[in-house]
Amino acid sequence: MTGSPDDREDGDLTGRLDAGRADPLEPLLRPPATYLATPPGTFHRIRRRAARRRRARAVMVAAAAAAVLGGAPYLFGVMSTNGGDELVVPTVTGTRTGPHPSLPSPSPSPSAPSHPTDPTPTHHAPSAPSAGTTGASGRTVGPSGRTPGTSPMCTASQLTASLGGGDAGAGNLYRYLVLTNRTSGACQVSGYPGLSLLDAGGKQIGAPATRDRRTYAPVVLEPGGSASVTIHTINRQGECLPTSARLRVYPPGDTASLVIPGEITTCDDRFSVTPFADGTSGNPPA
Repeated sequence: MTGSPDDREDGDLTGRLDAGRADPLEPLLRPPATYLATPPGTFHRIRRRAARRRRARAVMVAAAAAAVLGGAPYLFGVMSTNGGDELVVPTVTGTRTGPHPSLPSPSPSPSAPSHPTDPTPTHHAPSAPSAGTTGASGRTVGPSGRTPGTSPMCTASQLTASLGGGDAGAGNLYRYLVLTNRTSGACQVSGYPGLSLLDAGGKQIGAPATRDRRTYAPVVLEPGGSASVTIHTINRQGECLPTSARLRVYPPGDTASLVIPGEITTCDDRFSVTPFADGTSGNPPA
């Protein structure tokens, strides 16, 4: 009967090793593991580096907190206002050495420019020049030293009106309307006359003259003295109204009028008048 290979005796190369015997090749193929020793001072260096990192983090956190706490009062002061304009800066205490820069004082807010609600030109209070001269503001002062404040307003019954000379340029026409004091007493004119154009039958042509807005001063008229305004129209172009045969003039502040001969043509609704100035050459004087 054939035996099993496991039953072979010594010398049989195909036989199996005993379970209790060590493999002679194991020390060569799987040597025992050896571990390197830790270099001297390694753990000490690691602990020092960790301590430095912790200190650095603590310093950064403290610096950030100090910056936030130190800058908060200034930020609060800049953002807080009193009345919308003045800055309110709280007092900040600290241990800083050296001079502390002073905060600039807030500049006062500019006051809103005042605008007149009444379009009427401003009357300038005149000064009293020497007697018998013409003041710098264009008013006539007589030998008696009268000023606009003491002279009554001229009425239509005290004045004569006439259409004087004129000027032209760049398509614009200018005529001078002159009022003269025909009485023996002084009076004054101040501001704008009322002016309308009339046809030969006395019917008004178009609208009255508009006002050329500018500042003015009262003009005192001694007996025989004159003041004048400038009438502004344009050359014949566009739509024109019939030429006037007469002019109706209302002195400033009077409801009575003067009617005088005069030919004026208005085109494209250009018909304006200036306030009175001293003399007979309009305003501004030619």
